Amino acid sequence: MSEKPQGFLALVQDFFHERLPKGVGWPQTLGSSLLALVAVQIATGILLSLYYSPNAETAYESVQFIERHVLFGRLIRGVHYFAASGMVVLVFLHVLRTFFFGSYKRPRQWTWVVGVLLLLVVLGFAFTGYLLPWDMKAYFATRVGINIAGVVPIIGKYIVRLLQGGSEMSTITLSRFFSLHVVVLPLTLVLLVLAHLFYVRLHGTTPPGKRVDEPAEYGERFYPAQLFRDSLVAFGVVAVIFLLAARYGAPLEAKANPNDTTYVPRPDWYFYSLFQLLKLFPGRLEVIGAVILPGAFFTLLLLLPFLDRNPERRLSKRPVARSAGLATVALIVVLTAWGGYEGRKAKAAMAAMTAEPSEQTDTEPGNPDAGEELFAELKCGVCHWSLSQDENIPPGLEFVGNKFQPAWLVAYLREPYRIRWQEKNQRPKVRMPNFNLTQQEARDLAAFLLNNRQDFRFPQPAFDWDEADAEMVESGRELFAEYGCFGCHRIGDEGQNIGPDLTHVGSKLLEAYLFHLIKAPDQVIPGTSMKNFQLDDEEVEDIVAYLRTLK
Repeated sequence: MSEKPQGFLALVQDFFHERLPKGVGWPQTLGSSLLALVAVQIATGILLSLYYSPNAETAYESVQFIERHVLFGRLIRGVHYFAASGMVVLVFLHVLRTFFFGSYKRPRQWTWVVGVLLLLVVLGFAFTGYLLPWDMKAYFATRVGINIAGVVPIIGKYIVRLLQGGSEMSTITLSRFFSLHVVVLPLTLVLLVLAHLFYVRLHGTTPPGKRVDEPAEYGERFYPAQLFRDSLVAFGVVAVIFLLAARYGAPLEAKANPNDTTYVPRPDWYFYSLFQLLKLFPGRLEVIGAVILPGAFFTLLLLLPFLDRNPERRLSKRPVARSAGLATVALIVVLTAWGGYEGRKAKAAMAAMTAEPSEQTDTEPGNPDAGEELFAELKCGVCHWSLSQDENIPPGLEFVGNKFQPAWLVAYLREPYRIRWQEKNQRPKVRMPNFNLTQQEARDLAAFLLNNRQDFRFPQPAFDWDEADAEMVESGRELFAEYGCFGCHRIGDEGQNIGPDLTHVGSKLLEAYLFHLIKAPDQVIPGTSMKNFQLDDEEVEDIVAYLRTLK
């Protein structure tokens, strides 16, 4: 006869074999999914903190270092970013489910109170977290948030002083937000989660549709059916977070510049409703949108189980709660959508106001002297040494003027993307960041880079490329296939991702560069894996004639 489990094992066994009220199912999986994201945030937050520097001079650079050089750094930061939004969504849905199911009613009043406090803590994480990259959005959106705190009557100026640490945002501000984000709020979150779980275990799962004074009818046990539902939803949520992080990564704008008066500050989407609410109460009425209405809303949420004495949990028998709940949700959705629309419109208007007349169409290089200053300011030389290195990843810049089409370079500097492949279907870890350059800045930087030339290495062939006819193009296409170039290069849907993608190579690379690269690859890129086929000049000219048509 086996011994009965004791201690922790007994608790686990009781948890898995607990009978659940009839009607419990998929809607009750939100809590487990939220708990999974809390674990993800703690894990990724610890990893990011190993490399992050909470200093206004180095914070931005440390985030760039994480993105470029830390193993899986871009993915980890992306997961942390999207999981933050996921937590806001899940905690909001969890509160909504609890409200509409009437699960806040006695004896579960304190379970609800702790849940509302968790919602506030999650929003606190969101507010303190997006300052840490110290980019333009982080700086200006946080400054707006701190100024809003200053509207609070009597104690507003003390809140601003506590958060900001001085007359202006600085390293002190950043270090305080960092401490709140990685010490104070995580400890508070863990304590509230433990309290929430304690009350859930104490009172059990709310029987759906039953009155407060009506006994529950029990059905299946937590294991295996509900455990399967919880695990499946939690896994699905985490998988979506990882896919979004891998596909898009976390945004990073240009480094914070407090003197930039053209930037339009916008919060992350989950604060759009509060941001838009402020705009409805301008001037002296700002305190209504900033303090009174949000404060009244969260106060009512906390007091809801003590104010609502209706013993019914069924939504159809709670007309007042149903109407108030639906109206509140609709208002939040409308304000969020409105805030997003106004933000995009304001940003577009500011861009149109500050843009040069030719900004939309001018892709010609600009001022090389201004570009040289920008090159130094952005520290481009940290990654791009003067000479090509590491199998040309990242590429050296010593012969940019012999290599790239000017219009392509200007467009690329404005919106850089991954170009190179390290191995088959494997992108290299390094990636050029998006500095959010204006059109003029991109033109100036391109002008400086295009001055880097080595004409002695890339003499112009005697052939005039404009004279290339259809016969040459067809011959080049056949030679490209005959020599197995598709084994490394992709054109459209055909070929492999080992060498650079050549789908639009004609709008990217200059003909003379292509000629010398195909003619003698190892002389252009020392150590390259590209094979030298010992082609004669006419064959190379035919292949270049074909490649230049790919635009």
